[in-house]
Amino acid sequence: MKSVYVLSTLILVSIVALVASAAYTSGNVTFYSPSVNDQIFYVGRPITIDAVVPQQFANQPATINFFYPNSTLAASIPTETNSTGGIYVPNAYTFPNVIGIWTITVEVAGGVAVGTINVNVTTPAVAPIILTLQNLAMYENGYPQFIEAVNGFINAVVMQNGTVNFVGYVYNSTMMPISGATVTLTITIPTIGTKTLTATTASNGSFSLSFQVPLLSSSISLVSSYLISGSLTVTYGPHTVPYQVLMTAIPNYYQVISELNTEITTLKGELAALNSTIATLESEISTLNGSLATANAKISQLSSELASVNSTISSLNSEVSTLSSEYHTLSGEVSTLNTQISTLNSTVGTLNSEISSLKGTVSTLTTLAYGGIIAGIIGLIVAIVAIVLVMRRIS
Repeated sequence: MKSVYVLSTLILVSIVALVASAAYTSGNVTFYSPSVNDQIFYVGRPITIDAVVPQQFANQPATINFFYPNSTLAASIPTETNSTGGIYVPNAYTFPNVIGIWTITVEVAGGVAVGTINVNVTTPAVAPIILTLQNLAMYENGYPQFIEAVNGFINAVVMQNGTVNFVGYVYNSTMMPISGATVTLTITIPTIGTKTLTATTASNGSFSLSFQVPLLSSSISLVSSYLISGSLTVTYGPHTVPYQVLMTAIPNYYQVISELNTEITTLKGELAALNSTIATLESEISTLNGSLATANAKISQLSSELASVNSTISSLNSEVSTLSSEYHTLSGEVSTLNTQISTLNSTVGTLNSEISSLKGTVSTLTTLAYGGIIAGIIGLIVAIVAIVLVMRRIS
């Protein structure tokens, strides 16, 4: 069953002097309802036709016609008279929202009996308006948050980041729909400002209004409730019925949970990718550890070889030291020999001088007498030269 909330009931105050026997006669038709010409009737209210024709027209077909103020036919309702000539059609016609003097005619037996009466159709002096709120709700992710109208206030708890839908109906005090009524919603929404929404009721009295509820923060730690306030009014002709609107917008935890679940799913995917990467890195580390062990073995081998090389270098250094010492000794000896050679060269020079002198002396001697002496001298010179050559080779 749909919930019905009474927005406001204004009491209709109208003083009409009615006499129980009041009637209005036109032609050969007597009208009891309406009972006087230009009787007032209201938009949206049904009219009951109660009339009588002479008994000679009893059980004859009859037609009731309703004409707009501009004389255009609005409706034609077929009926018939009873055995005494009475015509009674309860709730025969409901006046639409066309204000002015309407004309009602009754025709019996093909127009043989005809009567005419006028009625004044208007809006009620005081409008009895009933607002029915149905599916007045805020929908977000399939979860409705229903709104309640009580004692002049419309109270609601709605979720942020969703759409509030006002869907309702406007009726009069007899629960007949009122078309053409204006429904105005003026509200103040944080971050959006003041909005005014207007709708006109349809022929069945229905209307629909909707607006967006913003999300003030996307961070769950910063999301808090806030107030949406304003007013809702229903205007029909010169009559207006107001209501105060108070809505508390709460965090849309459904959406937050959905976003968190999406984030968790994403993180799970990233975690799986990280685990795969870790497994790959661990495999690479294992390979590197094997390579490191091989490298350490090579380093150990190279260290051993280096120790051997260092030992060889130490031995060679010792030999170099010994050779250096010997070199210095030999250098001393060479220096001495060079000195000796220099002395010998000086001696050879002296000897050459003496040889030259001797050659002069010998030339004066006979070749045969001094041949042996010259041969001896030459032999001595050859011996000295040989000694000198030997000393140079030693150095």
